[in-house]
Amino acid sequence: MLARHPEMGRIRVYLFGLVAGLVTGIDFIAAAMIGIAGSHIRGGVHASPEEYLWAISAYAASAIVANLVIGRLAQRISYRSYTLLSLAVFVAGSLACAMSDNISQLVLARVLQGLGGGGLFTAARVIVQVVSQPKERLALFWGFGIGANGMMAVAPWISAELVMREGWSSVFLLQAGAAALLLPLVWLLYPRRTHAPGERAVGHLDWPAVLAMGLGALLLLHGLQDLRYLRPGGVAGLVPWMLAGAAIVAFIAARLHRHPDPWLDVRRLGSRRYLAGLGFYGLFYLINGCWSFLLSSFLQDGLGYDFATTGLLLTLGGLATVCCTVIHTWQFPRVFGKRRVIAAGFAVLVLVCLWLAHAAMPGASTQVIVPAILLQGTTFVLIMVQVASMTYLDFDEADFAHAYQLKNIMREVASALGLGMTSLLLQDVRAEARTDLVSRFDHATLDAFQPGGISTATLAQWSAEIDRQASLIASDHVFVGLAVLAAIAGTVALLQRALR
Repeated sequence: MLARHPEMGRIRVYLFGLVAGLVTGIDFIAAAMIGIAGSHIRGGVHASPEEYLWAISAYAASAIVANLVIGRLAQRISYRSYTLLSLAVFVAGSLACAMSDNISQLVLARVLQGLGGGGLFTAARVIVQVVSQPKERLALFWGFGIGANGMMAVAPWISAELVMREGWSSVFLLQAGAAALLLPLVWLLYPRRTHAPGERAVGHLDWPAVLAMGLGALLLLHGLQDLRYLRPGGVAGLVPWMLAGAAIVAFIAARLHRHPDPWLDVRRLGSRRYLAGLGFYGLFYLINGCWSFLLSSFLQDGLGYDFATTGLLLTLGGLATVCCTVIHTWQFPRVFGKRRVIAAGFAVLVLVCLWLAHAAMPGASTQVIVPAILLQGTTFVLIMVQVASMTYLDFDEADFAHAYQLKNIMREVASALGLGMTSLLLQDVRAEARTDLVSRFDHATLDAFQPGGISTATLAQWSAEIDRQASLIASDHVFVGLAVLAAIAGTVALLQRALR
């Protein structure tokens, strides 16, 4: 099946692709579940929304470091060994997350988790590229797509059921267990390296610049996620973050310019096709990060669904993604290179966001919500898979690894940025909506509702209903904003000429 690895039979090739996809799924669920289960985790570590941002930013920042060093480490120890090492680190980080008693411990544990999980997608995709020839990759992509999207599909439902029974820490225990189960599968099914190790030592990696990049990413992400710059007087609070980030970026740029063998050579990634693809990657994952937090908040805080029902609905959307992945792989020659497919994906996002904005009212049933969630599940294939099939056509094997490193750095940053910004945006809009609703309850209105005074129980009931209405108003506003952003992206997809 694989010319470079004739020892691998047909069944093992398919299983290898599936395991590589499952390894990718570990990174997906670690980044997504921190938002989907955010209210439960935040309550478990007694953190405010602003403090919780550090747990989101910490994983993304350490994942950036992991993606920067993966090329050099894998050259020394192989992508197979790197994957085994990263899974072990991820297990340790996930267990540390589960045992955290406060937000500080959770943030540190998320750093460790990100160092382990942040490079898994890159490692899995690059090893598929390295061990196979172009005509052999379709067989690997069958399992890869099903494994990655299947892992992401079942995680919300299983996590929600465990949280309802065992508590918030089960989110991370599930991740640790899944990664631990993959260790023997990677050991058995991944191909052994058939070429000699590279001659460049890990020590030649510019460690000061790598560590500075991680710190800079953490500071910049946290500063950008905090929407204080939309509040009166908020800009001054962001100045230290922005100055620190600018100084770190300048330091890294100078180091890269002087380094004879940089860990990420952006000069090799100047293709117009690649840069356009990178832009669509970033935009999609920004929207996707917003969506994962927004939908979970909308279902639980706005419509009053419990976490188990929310997890089940999210899993239905994930299963739609899996089905579309199978269909896309089957019909790949017919849809390859079609920018109209990308535009159609963004059009579906516009429709879904406006659909749910219209449904943001008390009493909305699952019959109204489920079709929108299923439609959204198709957008990963329509947009992301389609972009991926066209972005890397200009690169040989060596440059592909550099291109995928930068792409996944963009993914981590955009996802964390979208998730964190949505968290605080919902909080702010919800607070404004609640203040407006409460202001309408003057003494005359209250007396008209219940002459002679209002009981404490009635006041509590009204307060809960006001909170719910405020959540629905906030969700409506953010859904409309996402629809506008998706409409702009779809228009650009149709007009651009780089990806075709």
